Amino acid sequence: MRNNSGKTLCDLLESLPREWISEELLEALANKGVSLSPTVFEVGDWVKFKRGMKNPTYGWQGATHGNVGFVQGQLVQLKPDVIEPRYALHEQLRDSQGTVLCIEDEGFIRIGFHETPEAAKHDFGIVTAGSIGIVHGIRSDSSLLIEFSCVPAPCIFEPEEVEPVVPFKIGELVCVKRSIAEPSFAWGGETHHSVGRICDIKSNGLLIIEIQNRSIPWTADPSDMEKVEDFKVGDWVRVKASVPSPKYGWDDVTRTSIGIVHNLEDDGDMGVAFSFRSKPFLCSMTDMEKVSPFEVGQEIRVMLSITQPLLGWSNETPATFGTVARIDMDGTLNVRVARRASLWKVCSRRCGKTLRTCYLVCCFRKGKLPAHSTEVEKVPRIKIGQHVRFRTGLVEPRWGWRGACHNSRGVVTAVNIDGEIRVSFSGLRNLWRGDPADFEIDQMFAVGEWVKLKNSATRWKSLGPGSLGVVQGVRLQEDDWDGTFLVGFCGETELWVGPACDLETVDKLAVGQKVKVKPHVKQPRFVGTKVWMLDPSEVDVVEEEIIQIGDWIRVKSSIATPVYQWGEVTRDSVGVVHKMEEGELLVAFCFLDQLWVCKEWEMEKVRAFKVGDSVRFREGLVKPRWGWGMETWASKGHVVGVDANGKLRIKFKWREGRPWIGDPADIILDESSSFS
Repeated sequence: MRNNSGKTLCDLLESLPREWISEELLEALANKGVSLSPTVFEVGDWVKFKRGMKNPTYGWQGATHGNVGFVQGQLVQLKPDVIEPRYALHEQLRDSQGTVLCIEDEGFIRIGFHETPEAAKHDFGIVTAGSIGIVHGIRSDSSLLIEFSCVPAPCIFEPEEVEPVVPFKIGELVCVKRSIAEPSFAWGGETHHSVGRICDIKSNGLLIIEIQNRSIPWTADPSDMEKVEDFKVGDWVRVKASVPSPKYGWDDVTRTSIGIVHNLEDDGDMGVAFSFRSKPFLCSMTDMEKVSPFEVGQEIRVMLSITQPLLGWSNETPATFGTVARIDMDGTLNVRVARRASLWKVCSRRCGKTLRTCYLVCCFRKGKLPAHSTEVEKVPRIKIGQHVRFRTGLVEPRWGWRGACHNSRGVVTAVNIDGEIRVSFSGLRNLWRGDPADFEIDQMFAVGEWVKLKNSATRWKSLGPGSLGVVQGVRLQEDDWDGTFLVGFCGETELWVGPACDLETVDKLAVGQKVKVKPHVKQPRFVGTKVWMLDPSEVDVVEEEIIQIGDWIRVKSSIATPVYQWGEVTRDSVGVVHKMEEGELLVAFCFLDQLWVCKEWEMEKVRAFKVGDSVRFREGLVKPRWGWGMETWASKGHVVGVDANGKLRIKFKWREGRPWIGDPADIILDESSSFS
């Protein structure tokens, strides 16, 4: 077939860009015996496998029919007659084939090889795969000059042969990798469990590390080292999967056990509190890794794989769900369960917070939708009885307006298992079916509820931000609520009218509560009489101290003898609340191996010592619990560590070596000290 110019169909097709010709047309032409000239590929062309391709010449190599790639360049190889290339080539790559990556303006060809030699030999030594160095400079041909600690001079590498790594920093904790049997620089008494802190980094990347009880710093090749997490007392941890056995053995701890850091030692050891152990588990920092902590308010359940929880079922079942109400300092979870008077105690390793793979049900589709836990996030739950309104910016609800409008407000009367809700709207006879994504919770205030004007609210008469009042009701327009509230404020005869966004709920003042005038109030609003009248916004409630987990406490001076006796505890002893059980406290003291039991009303809070506090010895102290050491009564220092049982680690001024370890009862804050 020819056209007016005399060209055949094949000629016309040959003149077209090949990407304009579909695979279907090419197949149809091939079936008719018509073949076009082979496609000429250029560097940068995007390509994919032909639809009918079943077995590529060089195999699939991990690719599939649907993959799209681009042409990188021609395969090239060093000519056999070239004895010494103009630019140095690793000997192991002499017979290798490489791909032309680009041709530079000067005519230089840059070639990438598929395999980098395991050991690149230089005149200055051997640098192996995994060696870490620092870029010393970049040459005019874009090659890199890299300094390695194992060779005396910079080595030349192509950018394709190296990759960036996260650099070490001065002050970081490090240890030798478990995979390194013998480090580049001799051990000198260290082991894989030894933890040191980087005090200097040489220009070639060599690490200078300070290790406790070692007279001089240790030198290390960065390739041999790995960072150790900077743990703090209170961190949630477990044994690393890569650790065959902890430094001091497993004892009753397993890989699934989750605990809380109880104390940290200067030599790299740490104690971990587990809910099923009476004493902290001793191990090395190098044995452990941090895990996401459980938090108060989380919903949990016992893992499906657990047949018997360590702390018992306590009449619960595997189907029980609960909310974490309190967390003891050994990781025990105190769970609030519906229709249960007391809290359910659960070991943290035997329960799960969320599933890695979760299944979602949606009101607008059938079946379950699988999703990874990292791909979803929590949203406020819509509950029966809540007031709702349509989401701001909503164009149209999923199933249409059906008599409602943008300003409609209603009450949720039902919530289905798939999230679909039923809403009662004023003026609509039937319940309105809706997608929860179309709604937002409409803040409602009940009659008699105490509220405060937000900082964003405008002044009205004598009222301003912070004024407290009581909700009197809502304002109606033609029998429909217009979204505003009526609030009565003291000193104003007229009710305030405004939207919910200007209000926030506050705790109600009750008869019998102790109050005091706020410090910033110079002149109360009302003149005092026999019964002093005060604006509620001018007073603060005098809160009674509530003792909680983690508080530092001591026996009240008014207590002659505690209900459960003194034991080794004295009136000056300071401890930390580890557990609470129905009015009783289990307190950890730094000089006791077991928790001390007392009544909550027998104890009072004291200020907790914190890292950085300037401290000195208590006046009148004859001898600290564990002796003076090199210190005297006049010594001053600052706190560098605090264990979970209150034991203090103090760095005293002008003293070198390990910190002084002491009982908090022997120490007081030094308010006048500028030492830090």
